[in-house]
Amino acid sequence: MKSRRRTNKSFVLVGLVFVFALSLVSQSGAQDKQLKGVYAVVGEATCRTHWLINPHGGTTTPYFVHSASAQGTITFNDDGTGSGRISSVDVSHPIYTNIPMGSYWPDPLTDGILGGTSASDVVFEFTYTVAPDGRISRTITTFHGEFTSGPHAGMTFTHTPFTLTGFVSKDKGTILLSSVPGQAEIIMSDLFDEDGNFYGQREQECHRSRVLTLISK
Repeated sequence: MKSRRRTNKSFVLVGLVFVFALSLVSQSGAQDKQLKGVYAVVGEATCRTHWLINPHGGTTTPYFVHSASAQGTITFNDDGTGSGRISSVDVSHPIYTNIPMGSYWPDPLTDGILGGTSASDVVFEFTYTVAPDGRISRTITTFHGEFTSGPHAGMTFTHTPFTLTGFVSKDKGTILLSSVPGQAEIIMSDLFDEDGNFYGQREQECHRSRVLTLISK
């Protein structure tokens, strides 16, 4: 009888130790899902854009499409926040081209109608979460940019918040991000002139993709 009691106590003790150890592993696993370090990033974006508040007068303009590259660094903190710096080259696709001996668009001076190129530098902050299966969601919370070349050189701009989702590799060395599948990414951009005065507001429907590689911890 005493032997059976000792056996039962042993089972209870082993069980408590197992539960305690499992708790530690679970907590460690949860903490291990956070990211920390500096990642190099390259990517692209394609956007369909038009003015909501047109600096040339009126309230709207024809839509135009532009694509952009992105290259820079992103820092992840282990508290679910982060920041980044990215440089971009943007190409606006022409929606009208002068054709010799052909008819002309009635308003060839409309912004973006003939296409063009520009470059910009941006800084931003974000929050992020990583699920146990490695899925990541990152939401831009603040965004500030400056055009360094092109028709808006010297002007600054902001974006409303937007989210990218994707996956983190097991070793956390690689992160893949893109616009949320099945959801339209619609953001507003406010532009300001060199003196900080409001210039105009654009609406953009975009798709983005990013590849991040860890370069320092």
